Amino acid sequence: MNELFVIRYWSFVLCKRITNNEQPIIKMLKRILLILVLACAIFGTASTSFASGMGPGDAIYANGETITIAANSAQWFKFDVGGKKADVSATLNAASAEVLRLAIYTPEQVAAYQNGSSLKAIGSGSVQENYALAWFGEFNQAGTYYAVVYNDTGTPMDVQLRVQGDAVTTQAATTSAPTKIDDPLQKVVPVNETGIEGKIAFVDATGGNLYAVNGDGTNLKKISYGMDPQWNGDGTQIALARQGPVAGIFTINADGSNETLLYQTNEPRSPAWSADDSQIVFSYQGATKGGGTVSFRGRTFERPSTTDWNLGLVNLSDGSYQDIRSSDNATTPTWNSDGTIAYNDTAIGLMTTSANGEPSENPFIGDLRNTTDSYNPLRIRSPQYSPDGTKIVYVVQQSPTWQIAIANADGSDQHLLTSDNALWLTHPDNVAPVWSPDGTQILFLSNRNGAWEFFTMNTDGTNVQQVLKDVTDQITITYDYQAARMMSWTE
Repeated sequence: MNELFVIRYWSFVLCKRITNNEQPIIKMLKRILLILVLACAIFGTASTSFASGMGPGDAIYANGETITIAANSAQWFKFDVGGKKADVSATLNAASAEVLRLAIYTPEQVAAYQNGSSLKAIGSGSVQENYALAWFGEFNQAGTYYAVVYNDTGTPMDVQLRVQGDAVTTQAATTSAPTKIDDPLQKVVPVNETGIEGKIAFVDATGGNLYAVNGDGTNLKKISYGMDPQWNGDGTQIALARQGPVAGIFTINADGSNETLLYQTNEPRSPAWSADDSQIVFSYQGATKGGGTVSFRGRTFERPSTTDWNLGLVNLSDGSYQDIRSSDNATTPTWNSDGTIAYNDTAIGLMTTSANGEPSENPFIGDLRNTTDSYNPLRIRSPQYSPDGTKIVYVVQQSPTWQIAIANADGSDQHLLTSDNALWLTHPDNVAPVWSPDGTQILFLSNRNGAWEFFTMNTDGTNVQQVLKDVTDQITITYDYQAARMMSWTE
């Protein structure tokens, strides 16, 4: 019977029988009975709505959310394995491991259990460093697997269970629809459902959290923090910059382990690997020139000041350091396979130098010097050579927006890959371009849908698709227009 109908029925019956000519004691008893009936109906209704995770049929995904497990009960979790020979880790965070048990079950074990057999686990968690309990293993076939956390104490326990792996999914499969845009003149960009090849490292903001994720959106993991992450050639390490609490250039393994401070310096940015991964070039804040005050005839004036940005190089083998000769405003270096280092001088344009040579006298793309014959008021950011060294991609200002351009490595054949349209109602930016490992695609950020999201395009600007939408639906990306290298792409 419908619980609301029960409440209304008994309320009507009891209220009907409370008449004005009954004795006060009878009225009071009936009112008490009415309150008890209402309470039982309400709380009885609530008690029939069980929490998810009471069994395999309503198991919840093990994505690290905080779940309260009732006293002397179990919480069922599930995770999907999409490929063969998948390495899997299940890690449990809780206040205490003494009263908890973690068990792992295969699809076949759970199916047998649902058919009346006893429940047998393929593995169980043990106490591990940094976790209350953890289990590590490998599965050889695809399917939905289960993890059950047992609370053997008489009090509720808050737990956080996260299952991860190269082919593990811990969220319901959905079909990603393109984000709706309110501009009828702009073309809606399709969402790539299958993802991209390889692995992405990205930060959610300059100096923010650093994540690693497979190109298909699986195995999203926060591994560190910093800015301007860059994979090395074989995808085993990431170089990054930090400006506090210890400012310097760091390297970490792909999973965030083995963090190493390579070189400590003031305001470091934009590390870039050499072709053989033996050296890293970066920019850093140098000396401040001018400044202070000057007095003249009783009046005090502020003197203008400028701050240099320089290039440095560190050798990974021994940590030795050397200066790289450059112009005075050298930022965002990128290293070509032939040894050429291109960088952006924010007062001039794209310049070149090398580890042991002299910087070029003139820019090869753009020229902000209005006293020269080659003057070109093109404001440029974020250059990056292609893997084969034949092209360079960068960001240019197309007022009021920033767009992505490409040129040959020598500066010839400069042209836009993305552009603004004066007729559009909104004017999105396309920024932070990076190359795919094979040099056939470019990954970039765009706010065309109202938020910063990931997109790819071919190197001629065609076949624009939104990628990793599930990731940007979970994690908010912030871009500060300060030439940050927000992500890096490896095999």
